[in-house]
Amino acid sequence: MTHRHTSPRLPSRIAAAGIGAMLLFGVSACSASNDETPGATSAVNTVSEGKFTCAMSGEYRPFNFYDDTNTLVGFDVDICNALADKLDLTAEPVTGAFNTLIAGLKANRYDAVVGSMSSTEERLAEVDFTDSYYATGAELFVGPESTVTSVTGLKDATVGVTLGTTFEEYARTLDGVSDVTTYQADIDALRDLEAGRLDAVITQGFLGRYLVKNAKFEVVAVGDVLFPDVAAIPVNKENPQLLAAIDEALVAIHDDGTYAAISIDWFGEDIS
Repeated sequence: MTHRHTSPRLPSRIAAAGIGAMLLFGVSACSASNDETPGATSAVNTVSEGKFTCAMSGEYRPFNFYDDTNTLVGFDVDICNALADKLDLTAEPVTGAFNTLIAGLKANRYDAVVGSMSSTEERLAEVDFTDSYYATGAELFVGPESTVTSVTGLKDATVGVTLGTTFEEYARTLDGVSDVTTYQADIDALRDLEAGRLDAVITQGFLGRYLVKNAKFEVVAVGDVLFPDVAAIPVNKENPQLLAAIDEALVAIHDDGTYAAISIDWFGEDIS
């Protein structure tokens, strides 16, 4: 597998189990497909014959995003390609609006969401989820001069989160928060935090620190991991054979070292 990017090693404060999440969006554009020819005897049915169509937002750097050449890249894109290879299919990553991916999956616009999504009771009522493919945690980010050191210090605060995520759901439960402002992408929330338009941002730890480092935002992560964020892959309930096949493929890419190579390429460590 060809890896398109290497990011600096990130510190890890990982929670290994639980719920948390990144969500959802409808299909619009596709790129970065696996160039290998699909196998003649793929054992699963997919929405497009010979292809594994996997959806993601394209706005969740470094997991899935468009690079300077407008190519869809990232950890999730490489995982999609690796799974497609094990399924004897050609990878077809697609992107779309953040909060409509589950609806698109149910409408058979694509086969799976390989887009850093975690299972919740609400989502499990609509789709099935594979075993997890990575674990991290939600964290609180504030400005460098802030006196806030944990979520207990957010009295009268304005908190930024990405629309439709479990981070938004969590922020709305916090005592003392005066306003929860939603964004289409985390980078916009962190930009507003640096500019002083927000008091704090809650997002996934790996992603937040990656953006802070690479965009050179003057913000910092504070406090403990707020809750675990365990990502899995949603599949249409009407396709249990594909669900089982993806779970088998996840085991295979761990066993042959493909997963570790992708993870180290993007994060400098194995985040499974």
